[in-house]
Amino acid sequence: MKKVAVVGAGTMGADIAYSLAMANIPVVLRDVDENALQRAQEHIRNVIESRIAKGRLSPKDAEIRFAQIRFSSQDKDLYDVSVAIEAVPEKMALKQQVFRELDRILPPLAILASNTSALSISEMANATTRPERVAGMHFFYPAHTMKLVEIIAGENTDQDVLDTLTRLSEELRKIPVVVKECPGFVVNRILTASMAEVMRFKAEHHVSAHDIDAVITKNHLAPMGPFVLADALGLDIAWDVAQTLQKAYGDRFYPGPELGELVQQHHLGVKTGQGFYSYTTPEAAASATSSLTPEQEQDLIDQFTMATFMEAARVFEEGIASARAIDIAMRAGAGLPMGPLALADSMGLDVVYNKLTQMSKRIGERFTPPASLKERVERGQLGVKTSRGYFNY
Repeated sequence: MKKVAVVGAGTMGADIAYSLAMANIPVVLRDVDENALQRAQEHIRNVIESRIAKGRLSPKDAEIRFAQIRFSSQDKDLYDVSVAIEAVPEKMALKQQVFRELDRILPPLAILASNTSALSISEMANATTRPERVAGMHFFYPAHTMKLVEIIAGENTDQDVLDTLTRLSEELRKIPVVVKECPGFVVNRILTASMAEVMRFKAEHHVSAHDIDAVITKNHLAPMGPFVLADALGLDIAWDVAQTLQKAYGDRFYPGPELGELVQQHHLGVKTGQGFYSYTTPEAAASATSSLTPEQEQDLIDQFTMATFMEAARVFEEGIASARAIDIAMRAGAGLPMGPLALADSMGLDVVYNKLTQMSKRIGERFTPPASLKERVERGQLGVKTSRGYFNY
């Protein structure tokens, strides 16, 4: 890789540039805002110093790696890059504007990649004269530690572009999964479906975010509670993604009124000191126990795990990604202890089918068993116990 550009010097852009530099790949971090470039430089320095303090990087190697990064507001520094990774805010018009500029500036065979978490790669590609050289390269927050990278094919993306971005991800010691384009791609689509479900549960049962997060973590369903995660990511970002996915897929992605109300009040989570939790004291978001009844706990566990499984099954049925890619993505990108399709196989697909049938009658049509589940049950492919389900055993 001759040189990579990262366009947009926010936290994600800075972390991506850092990851490239750590892999000894020359990188230009490009932004029109000199103050943003200064903040990015300070952020990268802080990350490097943290690694030195932990003994994971020597001071000499740190300086060699840091020297790989050029902080620039000039077009001329992009004239010889092989790949440009766009990391500007999640606004389609802004991203298209960036892609038009990159298309004009970069060499003809250079690859244009977007770090978007939910927006259409093909729409961005259509703003260029090289749609076949455009793809998604979605890093996860924080990009300097999270291992997953979703490589997203647009309608016209060439296979060699996907192969190149896959190899680049591997050079960064990341785990790439190649997926087709759809709103939310794989991880954010499945996570947002389960997030909408727990928000709906919170409103219907009048329970606290603390209680729900405690049940999720106590039962090892996820590494952190969904409300702690939303606060960490930023409720404005969670709200934007939820709106995008609700528009695309319908009301199963409706998160209820509370998320929008918090955003309207500018309570955006950790970055503003208030979200679902208050962060005015260090222990404010800590909660080890839940006041839910055992029946409520079981209902919450069922709704969270089944909503996660069902969205994963829909992604699989639509041909967006293979069962293996979906489960790898959910483990590496969302920290789930087991992929949702493998979990269903281990539970027994007949058991899952019966549970969903009961839940659809009791809760609503959104829990109607998916076609791929019904087909496997009818064929007697019940998962681990019959050696075949979504996977072969």
